[in-house]
Amino acid sequence: MEVFEKNQGRAVARPKQRPARLTASLVLAGALHLTSLSRIRGEDRGDYRYEDYAEDGGRIHIQTHGVYFDAEVRPWISLKGNYIHDAISGATPTGAPPLPGRNKVEKVTIDDIRNAGFIEAGMKYRNHTFSPQIAYSEEHDYKSIGISLTHAIELNEKNTTVSWGLSHSADEVLPNDGATIRRNEDKNTTDFLLGLNQLLGPKTILTANLTLGYSEGYLSDPYKRVLFDDFPYTPGNPYTVFPEKRPDHKFRQVAYLSLQQYVDPLHGAAEVSYRFHHDDFGVLAHTVSAQWNQKIGKHVIVSPLFRYHTQSEADFYGTHFPGDPTVPGSRLPDYYSADYRLSALESFTYGVSISARVHEHVSLEFSYKRYEMFGTDGATSSDQYPKAHVFTGGVTVWF
Repeated sequence: MEVFEKNQGRAVARPKQRPARLTASLVLAGALHLTSLSRIRGEDRGDYRYEDYAEDGGRIHIQTHGVYFDAEVRPWISLKGNYIHDAISGATPTGAPPLPGRNKVEKVTIDDIRNAGFIEAGMKYRNHTFSPQIAYSEEHDYKSIGISLTHAIELNEKNTTVSWGLSHSADEVLPNDGATIRRNEDKNTTDFLLGLNQLLGPKTILTANLTLGYSEGYLSDPYKRVLFDDFPYTPGNPYTVFPEKRPDHKFRQVAYLSLQQYVDPLHGAAEVSYRFHHDDFGVLAHTVSAQWNQKIGKHVIVSPLFRYHTQSEADFYGTHFPGDPTVPGSRLPDYYSADYRLSALESFTYGVSISARVHEHVSLEFSYKRYEMFGTDGATSSDQYPKAHVFTGGVTVWF
């Protein structure tokens, strides 16, 4: 689940066991979209959103409160910002396979609070808009501070917007109950983003983005563990598992393409998108999505959506590994992880949102999404993969 929904750039809940966190690189992607679409209404506004993410079987449960504002201070400068509060609880798989004769995987309990947000200034000079931003996120076991700068240039009588952005985040992973680390670990991420928004016609918009990102430092998940074949254990007793080990650097490339088309006879608009991801962990991923925004009457919009994601497994992923870490000289793989998020998998997201303008300056929004993930490698236990209900409600006020 993305940290920022593309619709108005609002922050939303993300499961703690998912890879995304509120880092400057993710803020940058949202900032670029906001730069291209900011002040479409020409009005200041404030948003409040509540989201409830609940995985089946009592796994991860996240309740999120978020507020967002966008205000013009002067004709040449605006401010926008966001604050979110996550309450995270439940359990997530450690990576260990089910015990012999069982079909349930081992899980570790998580109970945490996340506070995060960003503040951004948009400074306009002729056809240029510069948007510096600072973001911060803090949990009991994770801290992140990031800075970013985006620059958008309007061309072709404002029918074309070219944007570029650069961001850097400095993160710190902290020891916590259930974690495998005993000291603070550092992680640094730098991202470069190049984007294009092109008006192809009065009712057609094309968006294209390319992101190049590099991360270094502690890239493992402190809650994930692996099983080694040669470590002695007694069948029927709990496995003894060890901390995973991922490479300490990763280079990724992400391309995104979307097309929005308004259809006059139907009083609706379609948006289709494709996202390509590759990194030197060996993961190759494709995501396609489609959404239809149907206007009903003067004040209601109903938007069904569907998203499909598929990916290959990381080079160092497995359900178990050869060797014994307790024996000096035992031949272990250089890197190893049994985190299901690095396995070959596919996921489906489908749902609907309803937006209603209840007053000249007030609109309400409600959405429901169903999220389902499945393994495709034929080896990973199906109990590893989550399924969840996601409910969202909110209000937007224009001033």
